[in-house]
Amino acid sequence: MIIYQVKPQHVDIIWSSVVPLLKKPLETGLGEVGLDNIKEWIKNKGQQLWLFLNEEEQKIVGVCTTQIIIYPNAKHLQIHLVGAANNTLKEWMEEWPSVAAEFCKKNDISHIEIMAHREGWERLLKDKGYKKYYTVLVKDMKDD
Repeated sequence: MIIYQVKPQHVDIIWSSVVPLLKKPLETGLGEVGLDNIKEWIKNKGQQLWLFLNEEEQKIVGVCTTQIIIYPNAKHLQIHLVGAANNTLKEWMEEWPSVAAEFCKKNDISHIEIMAHREGWERLLKDKGYKKYYTVLVKDMKDD
């Protein structure tokens, strides 16, 4: 497995290959951002795009977008979107923590945070040192 951070100037080259994987997590959201927003954020260095490449099959099996959040007393790396080909998430999740840790070290980031729409993330990441810190609940005011 190769994990590669896409340089902002290379986003246009790789974009059509990652769109199918990014569509899945966007569908679970509330429509607050779209593919065009994500692409522009990455190109403008507001987010980072990570590729998970299966060397044997020579194909992208996962993508992840992250964003550095600067708080008054700390910097966090927020995992924004994660999209994976069927049955590949556990495979590349084994190597992601060490890559993320190195990125955090280089960028003086103290924590990694993820707000997930699916409870499965808690089970998957528990043995990687992640613990549930908070839950985000949303009410659609159009329902009132």
